[in-house]
Amino acid sequence: MRRSPAIGAIWAVTAVAGLAAAGAATAQNPAARPAAQSSGAQNPESRDSLGAGADRQLARRKSWEPTPPPSDPRDFTGIWEVPSPKIDLKNDQGKDPPFTPDEAKSTQRMIDAEKAGNVITDASTQCFPHGVPRLTFAPYPIRFVHAPGKILMLHEVAHNVRIVYLNRKAPPKDTPMSFLGYSTGRWEGDTLVVETTHLNGETRLDMHTSHGPRLKVTERFTKQKTPQGFTDLVDMITVDDPDHFTQPFTVNRHFAYRGDLEAETGAAGVTEYSCEENNRNVPDAAGVVTTEVKAASR
Repeated sequence: MRRSPAIGAIWAVTAVAGLAAAGAATAQNPAARPAAQSSGAQNPESRDSLGAGADRQLARRKSWEPTPPPSDPRDFTGIWEVPSPKIDLKNDQGKDPPFTPDEAKSTQRMIDAEKAGNVITDASTQCFPHGVPRLTFAPYPIRFVHAPGKILMLHEVAHNVRIVYLNRKAPPKDTPMSFLGYSTGRWEGDTLVVETTHLNGETRLDMHTSHGPRLKVTERFTKQKTPQGFTDLVDMITVDDPDHFTQPFTVNRHFAYRGDLEAETGAAGVTEYSCEENNRNVPDAAGVVTTEVKAASR
């Protein structure tokens, strides 16, 4: 099982460096594949957006896609990963979401706590499922698997699993609230539209922002070719929560195809992941860690 340093130290490093980490993800996987540093632009192949690192980034994309993904635009089979991950809710222009006054204060409290040197926590740092769309922001591979009537999203981070039901228009009656909610999908042309509801209030949307039980997340997945001929799986994520935002808003993520990972040994590209080992962050009621307690290694 993996051993790792305190999550607090890792959060501090990632906050300063501007790299995305999914809750306990980087803390629990110190040998994780390095996340790309970027300007935050959504097209990771754009030379203008990448500046001096463009050649390095493009070389990496070439190594990631030694063979192309399935040619069928509706077939997402394989492993995908965000080249330039970031855990925030800013749109492509860097604008914050339309917070309600209460949520704006709540988000700022978490930001201030982090700036003060406290370790902020949420479900992911306690090894619970990360929530939606938070899970989508993680800098870890995702394997898409097509099955009869459903699509599975197998996340390396914490081994979170999402099931998208293609044969149901709505969640069944009495569906319980949960960390990852209930997802139904449908095809609109070559775009997979996924609607997720029944999300409990125990996760955050990003590192600082909370949500309520009326949250609805709509994702639109579409395969696209980049100008350099690589393959992106573009996810347009619309967040609708009238209790925390004044109106729905959309953020985008581009996933790169990781054909290279299929040749890896072990779990065929999706590495074994243990969040529970050496998790030393114990949050208070507000989700802030002011002390660290060393847990015995299990």
